[in-house]
Amino acid sequence: MATRGFEFAYAFDGSTPTIVSWPMAADAAGYMKGDILAADSNGRLDKVTADAGEVTAVCMQTETDAVSNDDELMVAIVTSQQVWRCSMDATSTAAKRGYTKTIDVADEHTLDADDIANGDCALVATGTDDEGNVLAYVTFRQPTFGNTLA
Repeated sequence: MATRGFEFAYAFDGSTPTIVSWPMAADAAGYMKGDILAADSNGRLDKVTADAGEVTAVCMQTETDAVSNDDELMVAIVTSQQVWRCSMDATSTAAKRGYTKTIDVADEHTLDADDIANGDCALVATGTDDEGNVLAYVTFRQPTFGNTLA
């Protein structure tokens, strides 16, 4: 099955994500469960849509109505020990397990199979989703909170 954004798979240290309520940046389309998020300069979380250079959290709820600045949603804090599953946007990728540490995102809920020169995702494993695209398991090498929990 194609993922609906980023889904927690497991953690190398056996932990589970810390879920917290966090202020969001305004977004007329709202947020979807599985959206990847980073903190903006005001401390609000916003979608990471083109460059996964830094990741703070993954959205854990769907809000399809417009979200105003500072409306709070439940999010999972990302640490480097966690492995997240997500579909890629193609049927193959040049990324190599354990070697490619720069996979980027195509949008807030899809990994970019062709962009392995930017971003901050390290490939742990692959499979195939039900649409024939690469299903990737990745870690975020330098998340906002590193190995700490919020």
